[in-house]
Amino acid sequence: MVVAAFPLDAWLTVLGRLHPVFVHFPIALAVAAALVECWRAIRRDQALSAFALVAIWFAAIASLATAASGWCSAEYESHPSSGTLFLHRWLGVGSAVVLLALAVGGGVIQQRRLGGRVGLWRMTLIAAAGAVSLTGHFGGSMVYGDSYLADAVWAALDQTERAQRDDAVRAAKERLGIASAPEVVLASGESAPVVVAHGDAVIDFDSQIVPILKSRCYECHGNGKKKGGVRLDDYDRMTAERAGEWVVKPGDVLASLMVNYIELPADDEGAMPPEGDRVPQGEIALIRQWISQGAPRGATTSPGALSDSGWSIPERSLTQDELARIQAETRVLAKRGISVAPVAAGSSSFEVDASRATPPVTANDLERITSLAEFLVILNLAHGEFGDLVGGSFLQLNHLRALRLDHTEAGDNVAAAVATLPNLRSINFVATPLTDRGLDSLRNLKSLQKLYLWSSATTSAGVDRFRVSRPDVQVIDGRE
Repeated sequence: MVVAAFPLDAWLTVLGRLHPVFVHFPIALAVAAALVECWRAIRRDQALSAFALVAIWFAAIASLATAASGWCSAEYESHPSSGTLFLHRWLGVGSAVVLLALAVGGGVIQQRRLGGRVGLWRMTLIAAAGAVSLTGHFGGSMVYGDSYLADAVWAALDQTERAQRDDAVRAAKERLGIASAPEVVLASGESAPVVVAHGDAVIDFDSQIVPILKSRCYECHGNGKKKGGVRLDDYDRMTAERAGEWVVKPGDVLASLMVNYIELPADDEGAMPPEGDRVPQGEIALIRQWISQGAPRGATTSPGALSDSGWSIPERSLTQDELARIQAETRVLAKRGISVAPVAAGSSSFEVDASRATPPVTANDLERITSLAEFLVILNLAHGEFGDLVGGSFLQLNHLRALRLDHTEAGDNVAAAVATLPNLRSINFVATPLTDRGLDSLRNLKSLQKLYLWSSATTSAGVDRFRVSRPDVQVIDGRE
């Protein structure tokens, strides 16, 4: 008797390719069942929903098929081994087992009227729904990249903030009686793009800027590398705000850190590129002109560009003397209840929190805190007991990114001082004597992105004027 050959591997490959077909069912069914049971729990209904039981049975069956097809896909489609694949695989198998146990257990609870077990069943269901969703997230990360969902969330938040900021500026103009420029509408119904030309010609991103980035920057910030969290081969991430920082801020050269770092002297520790020849002045001029024109994107995107949800300023290693000095100051400040800590593990940038000092910080404490100026990027002085004459203490904080002065007597003089800091992005003047005069000083702070004014001495008219003059700044004043 001749036994026909059966190509098992080929059919298991087919099963593996059905994984995308199966994968959505257990997620949708488990989440729907969990939502129904959450609602019943809120209503204090002690009986299980017939819908939830049926949904969980189908979810369990679908999850077993999903797990089996996923396993075959990993085995026969040559997926590279990774930690994400490991988590996706075993979390999926575990979720399938739990869903099956829930299906069986729910039936037993319903038949034997075990009302005391309903709460445990519901909590397990919620956990299972979360596990199934997390499994799907890991699968999506392998297909679309780690930041696939995060990028969409960041983009939505960015667009929402911009829209809110634009609405606030329009409202301020209406209150001040300033007529907005009419919007040009094309025949297609779309708004015409506004291009502000600086110089003789509009710079072309693809032919003039990308070659500079490739030759000067991609060694550390492109082609799969993101030193310091910075990617320059992804236009969207390069021109987006992250944690109050901009690699490239369209239309604002001074706030674009790319320009700041390539223009630093060669002997500066933050100069970019850190090694090799400096960027020629002609190329810097092209980059500055491109940014001032609004940093228009090109027709193409760098191949293989990966996005990143955040970025940080270039780091350096602390010397033993610097580390010893920081540790000495940290011990002294700790006795006053002032904490000093790096913003991230191994970072050379530090955060000082003096908001819980006992008694509250005074002008004398500021002198000791500012001795760490070269390392300090975040400073929290909330509830401090110092007046408006300490402005000079802030003049040396050239690396500072965020400053909290809320619930202090810091006002117009301090505002005039901090307006000279080149990197300050966020300032909190909540419940301070800051007036419109100090607010006018802050108009000149080109790097400013967020300004908190709740319960300050500023007026609505002063805030409106500031919004109109600095539409790029998000103002939080409690008057919207």
